Amino acid sequence: MRDFINEVTVLSQTVLHGRAYNGQALDPLGRFLVQTTLRHYFWLDSVVQTILDKPLQKKHQDLRLLLILGISATEFLNQPVYTSVNAAVETTKRLKKPWAKGLVNATLRSFQRTRQTVIHEIRSKVALTNHPLWILDRIEADWPGQKADIIAANNEPAPMILRVNAGKHTRADYQSLLAARDLISTRCDLSPHGLILDQAVAVGDLPGFEQGWVSVQDSGAQLAAQLLQPKPFDRVLDACSAPGSKSCHLLELEPTLDLVSVDIDPDRLTRVSDNFTRLGVSGDLRCLDLTKPQPALGAFDKILLDSPCSASGVIRRHPDIKLLRRPEDLAALIETQRQLLTQCWSRLRPGGCLMYVTCSIFRDENEDNLEWFLAHHNDVETLALPTVGVPRTIGVQLLPTKGAHDGFYYALIRKVSPGL
Repeated sequence: MRDFINEVTVLSQTVLHGRAYNGQALDPLGRFLVQTTLRHYFWLDSVVQTILDKPLQKKHQDLRLLLILGISATEFLNQPVYTSVNAAVETTKRLKKPWAKGLVNATLRSFQRTRQTVIHEIRSKVALTNHPLWILDRIEADWPGQKADIIAANNEPAPMILRVNAGKHTRADYQSLLAARDLISTRCDLSPHGLILDQAVAVGDLPGFEQGWVSVQDSGAQLAAQLLQPKPFDRVLDACSAPGSKSCHLLELEPTLDLVSVDIDPDRLTRVSDNFTRLGVSGDLRCLDLTKPQPALGAFDKILLDSPCSASGVIRRHPDIKLLRRPEDLAALIETQRQLLTQCWSRLRPGGCLMYVTCSIFRDENEDNLEWFLAHHNDVETLALPTVGVPRTIGVQLLPTKGAHDGFYYALIRKVSPGL
């Protein structure tokens, strides 16, 4: 009989130890269960607290997670309830707590008998929205009119979106290749190279994936290379490049670029190299800290700065963000963003353009940073961007949207002579 021991282990890494979700040790069913549990964690935890007569002791938090997984399995897995209950009960043996069999069995079966009553007892805003209070407050402050839609989008799994390599196939031709394998797709509105799959599949099932015909990338992220508008033989810096999707897209759009792809993490930079190899492109990869001066890099015509951020715009893809991110993290992130803006600006040639990008929906990581930058530099001109998403005082904001794109902020600025 299948049990949930691997799922408990993986979930505990995030919930109990504060580590980013990593599902490599799980089978597809396990990955679905843990990701779904993370997505609905606050509600599931509230259900367990409501059913239990008294909280479990700290040393038995693995049992609390098992109960949360058990409720999640009965709610979201397409299998008989008794199968999920039995799997949870069986897991107590693997946790070396066979005495808890009765507790787990009784709790899960009690939920099935009293489900509606339990659900009606849950009143917590955090549980009902599956968002921590501080994120709810930030969304309310920045996006009061869109709050309900943002929360709804965050609580839905993101679609699998493809970027067709324009140097290999047209989007229409690749869509036909997908259809020949009974893979149905819809064209993205944001990107001329984007296709949204009706159902996610393993990348090995995509025609020509290993040959670089197609990549997986959200359509909102695909805007970065398009909005930067690289020209033949431009010298371009991709300042925070890992895992390399945007670097690859730039080279697909303009193969003659002199591209330098930088990241501070050598392991993540390896992923950029792997993506370059798969797509058959090449670039100059460097492991550097761009919050510090790097004069040896030289000057660039264009810079893409996809800055580290709260990732509040991609919660639907990474639901562990809701458990791992803390409000106090923002101050350090904003400081890093401003250092990156300042140092990257020093590497830009007069007349050159810098695209500032985040996958955040928080104003203080986005337009507030640009307003700060303009106040401290007199050689900056803001450039208009196409009407996408929500226009801001500087740049544009994409909000996470069900069945479509993630949340991204874009601003384009040009270096001019001081005083002009």
